[in-house]
Amino acid sequence: MSDHMPAPEIIPEGQTLWETDRQPTGCSYCQRIYLIKIEDHGAVCPLCGRGTLEAQPAYIRRTNPERLLPFRISRDALQPIYQRFISPVWIKPRELNPETLLRNTRPVFWPLWLVDSDVSGHWQMEAGFDYQVETAQEVYAQDGWRSRKKIETRVRWEPRVGQLNTRVDNVITPALEEYKNRLKMTGPYQLDTGIDFNPALLENAFLELPDLSPEAAWPLAKPDFGRPLAELCQAASGAQHTREFNLQAEFANQNWTEFFLPLYATHYRDDAGEPQVLIVNAETGAIQGPRLASRQRGNQIAGVIGAIAGGLFLLTLICLLLNTIFPPAGLIAGLSGFLGLIAGILAIVVVAWPGQWNRNQTGPRLAERKPFEANREL
Repeated sequence: MSDHMPAPEIIPEGQTLWETDRQPTGCSYCQRIYLIKIEDHGAVCPLCGRGTLEAQPAYIRRTNPERLLPFRISRDALQPIYQRFISPVWIKPRELNPETLLRNTRPVFWPLWLVDSDVSGHWQMEAGFDYQVETAQEVYAQDGWRSRKKIETRVRWEPRVGQLNTRVDNVITPALEEYKNRLKMTGPYQLDTGIDFNPALLENAFLELPDLSPEAAWPLAKPDFGRPLAELCQAASGAQHTREFNLQAEFANQNWTEFFLPLYATHYRDDAGEPQVLIVNAETGAIQGPRLASRQRGNQIAGVIGAIAGGLFLLTLICLLLNTIFPPAGLIAGLSGFLGLIAGILAIVVVAWPGQWNRNQTGPRLAERKPFEANREL
């Protein structure tokens, strides 16, 4: 591994970075680090919904980021996205509504690493070359069997070895410890549509900073150099396919830069007052997160329905007692008894449904980071 790693330094509290108007802050609960505008200091952390963002020094590279994906989904498009997402929830917590979700929405750019490196060493692989073979296929027709020519494309595999001395640019590597889970939340991005980093495109978005240092991320990055190098060796061999590519190489003159991806983060509070975070991919509009039903409201609604059922059963009993002196009361007793039975069953369903719904909410959720457990080192 090369010694030419990016040199982070401590950026003092209140200092702006990357030619932007943003200063380093940290969440008082989950310890995620952001660059935000000074007027956003004290805002609720968009990715945990618990802590507030307070000014603090940060251990960051001064070199400007390289690329970002702009927001393709506008804020105005979020309300119908929220409405469609929560519509299957029959009995919702009071805050699980599009208006609250829209009010709590924050745009966030989250980071990847882009790694460039000189690579020199030896490679070996099996190179596949297409060739065509003419075969005959026997087909039965009305006048008997006939032979039909058929052209098949096959692959001839041959061993190849060689040396390389090249530079590979923009290998994408995780910059967050929770990268895999984050990608489950957002879904895929079209990374090839990224553009050069421009502070003017940030608008009101928060910039989440890496919590995986280049040293920690390098073991994840190194295997990903294999694909572009295999493609390079395939082209040099004139092959159409490759397999069993192996590389013994040295890496030098590494360059690490950030690549920021867009998302919207919002939250609502459940019955216990705990924030539940939802994430929207700001390129595709895909949304993920826990959409919980409210047991508390279910119990309240069931209580009202149960009271109605009790009243109907009481009316049934009274009408049965009056039936001997007022025969039409028997009809009323039958109707009220039937309605009371329906109401009682409905009350049971309303009590049981939220718990059953919540147990089935097994989709991806944003990784929860307990206080002071996050790695604050870049």
